[in-house]
Amino acid sequence: MSRPVAALLFVIAVFAALVAYNDGASHDRNGVVQITYWTGWTGREFDVQKKLVEEFNRTHARVNVRMISVGSYGGVNQKVKVALSTGAVPDVCSAVWSHELAGYAFRGVLDPLDTYMAKSGRRGDEFMPGIWKSLNYKGRPYALCATTNSLFVAYNKKVFRECGLDPNRPPRTIAELDRAVAAVTKSDSRGDYVRYGFRPTWLEGWAYAFGGQWYDEKTGRITANDPRNVRCLRWMASYSKKYDVRRMMAFEQTFGSAQSANGSFFTGKQIMLVTGEWIQQFVDRYARNLEWGFFPFPCPPGGRRDYTSVSGSVFVIPAASKRKRAAWEFLNWICGPYAVKRFCLSVGNLPPLESVAAQPEFQKDPVVRFALSLTGGRNAIGAVPIPIWANYQNEILRAEDYAVTGGQDPKRLLDDLTVKIQRELDRVTKGR
Repeated sequence: MSRPVAALLFVIAVFAALVAYNDGASHDRNGVVQITYWTGWTGREFDVQKKLVEEFNRTHARVNVRMISVGSYGGVNQKVKVALSTGAVPDVCSAVWSHELAGYAFRGVLDPLDTYMAKSGRRGDEFMPGIWKSLNYKGRPYALCATTNSLFVAYNKKVFRECGLDPNRPPRTIAELDRAVAAVTKSDSRGDYVRYGFRPTWLEGWAYAFGGQWYDEKTGRITANDPRNVRCLRWMASYSKKYDVRRMMAFEQTFGSAQSANGSFFTGKQIMLVTGEWIQQFVDRYARNLEWGFFPFPCPPGGRRDYTSVSGSVFVIPAASKRKRAAWEFLNWICGPYAVKRFCLSVGNLPPLESVAAQPEFQKDPVVRFALSLTGGRNAIGAVPIPIWANYQNEILRAEDYAVTGGQDPKRLLDDLTVKIQRELDRVTKGR
């Protein structure tokens, strides 16, 4: 082959590669595709991600990532919501939470990732089953993730021992939990609490531990009044009568931040606390001498043993992005084994990838190993895959409040909620 022909073929190959990455995008003078990434992380997590992004930029010649923090902790990020509505979007975004994913996917503002994954050799079974399910809507993945969390109950072993409870045998059933709460709860001469064992909140999650469900994917029907959900809410409301919930709530006003030295668990005001693997870092920081342990959500007979919730922020490619192939190259890398391991070890989160979770760095720590066993288990459950889930969650909280503090009947509340949310779901999805 002559040199001119070889040179021509090289130019054609380079041009073809650039076209493949174009997607209507502009390049810098060196032909590198510039993409924008919005992250929901701030502070230390942002700093760790910044280093990873810098590493990606050094090692990927065709794509350069510009990262911007837009902040997103738990709720709906209004900036992201507006951007996805108007089309003025970043190319990759992790300021979206898993409970929002179905709503965005339903509206068609996100790109499904199955085609990209197939071309890159990525598979859903790389992720823990419950997590992978939470990344899908109508059978297609719309997101990947780099971190996850697990929920469980931490308890004070020293107080258990002092109150005649076996510190090495924490509650596994609701009846055992109730007995433990009664044993460790303490009031002063006026009846005000100086210490309590536990007050059940968060009906959404505890209902799963009772064996309930909020939506039937096979029938497409709302199931807020599932008898097991009703049973759970009755149990939660029973604490109002046994312990005077208003006194309990007044006592809670004296609690410091759970992530400070004044946290109720660290000061001995609360003996059992729903938390996650992140508690270890705060024990190490504020309560090194605390004798504590952990156990899964207790359940009644017939409930879900070892239930936990899977949630967190997810990485998506907006449908309006003009640099989707380049966006996928970055998303695939940041949610791949190398970056996931680096990020999770640096910030103390759980890795959602099975291969990473099995590595010694994560398995050697008892708390992390326990949390991963729950997250990778068959009763790890994520967001309900309907476009109105965020609103449904708010209504579940409202029903819980009416039952626990207002004394209203749990069955009637959940019957009414079923009708209300089913009507809303039908309205939103009509013709879709």
